[in-house]
Amino acid sequence: MLDELQELLDSRARELNVPGVAVGIVDGGTEHVLTTGVASTATGAPVTADTLFAIGSTSKTVTGTAAMRLIEQGAFDLDTRVAELLPDLRLADEDALEQLRVRHLLTHSGGFLGDIEDDPDDWGPDALRKSIAGFGELPQLFPPGAIASYSNGGLRLLGHLCAVVSGRGFEELVTETVLAPLGMTDSVYFPWEAITRPVVTGHVIVDGVAVPAPVWGLARDLAPEGGLLSSVRDQLRYARFQLRGDAEGSAPIRDETRRTMQRAHIEVGPPLESIGLPWLLTHVGDARVVRHGGNISNLQLSEMVLLPDHDLAVTVLTNAASGLGPQIVSWCLENLRGIHPAPADDVVLHASPDDVVGRYDVNLWQNVVTREQDEIVITPELRQDLIDLGLPSLPT
Repeated sequence: MLDELQELLDSRARELNVPGVAVGIVDGGTEHVLTTGVASTATGAPVTADTLFAIGSTSKTVTGTAAMRLIEQGAFDLDTRVAELLPDLRLADEDALEQLRVRHLLTHSGGFLGDIEDDPDDWGPDALRKSIAGFGELPQLFPPGAIASYSNGGLRLLGHLCAVVSGRGFEELVTETVLAPLGMTDSVYFPWEAITRPVVTGHVIVDGVAVPAPVWGLARDLAPEGGLLSSVRDQLRYARFQLRGDAEGSAPIRDETRRTMQRAHIEVGPPLESIGLPWLLTHVGDARVVRHGGNISNLQLSEMVLLPDHDLAVTVLTNAASGLGPQIVSWCLENLRGIHPAPADDVVLHASPDDVVGRYDVNLWQNVVTREQDEIVITPELRQDLIDLGLPSLPT
């Protein structure tokens, strides 16, 4: 059956202009790795099980695991006031600062603007601290805990908090408490660590051709929310632990804590149902799904999907943007477990299409919403400053 998946992987990667892909599957006690393509179209080096990809926001779950370990050790708890742990922290809304708890950072419910700028030129040891020093300028959009709104800033603040409380640099803390115990020796944060290993280059699509991007795509201050590079082999180690509690060394956190992270802590709207700590939770059909994904400037994408009740996990890593990851995950759910999505409900729009026309900021790009006769068309456009860096357009 996996021969069929390999054929699908090869063909869809070609059709979608994805130069290289790595897929990992935990199927009960068995693991599978499938790869296709190259790490870079410039070098032709093949993608292998040990090739590093930027996993983007899937890094948030690693940061969350490190935070939960500190909670197990008694350093703080989910309801500890953030201001108590970080007395120098400033937010634009002083009342919000007083209300802000650790759980709000884990559940994307801190309420301050979550899309924040990075400094790709600062790889010094104070990069994270200097970024947090600017949080007082972020607008407070809603009271902490009122609702959830995906927040890179919340996870960045959590990473800084963990570093301060532990007295260690963030990367050192995560490496020693999460990555090393799981045997994830090819998961790193720094470019000088990555370049000594096989590592992919992110790609953009220009005139239908995948072209290596002229940017690294990462910065040190975004490490907690999206800065980890990892191989599919290491992602399988991580998936096996989060799915089954298996660890090559000592487990970073107890099983009870791991399961707590995968339970709903705040409800959200479609396409999700709720948020864990900080896993994203939903169902496919009747199957409970615990997942996270990552996107580095539409240059590299990751998927990590766990089905705890079905003893199945799937990870997909790509070095260009496309819908390939979800297609591979869907194939695995349908063919390995017979799980199919429920039929989609018809949605009736009780407003004029003209009411939604406009430009919507989405961090690295804008969604341009236009009306073409009776249809709503959404066209993503890359931010101008990224175009100025040499990225000609969003991949298509």
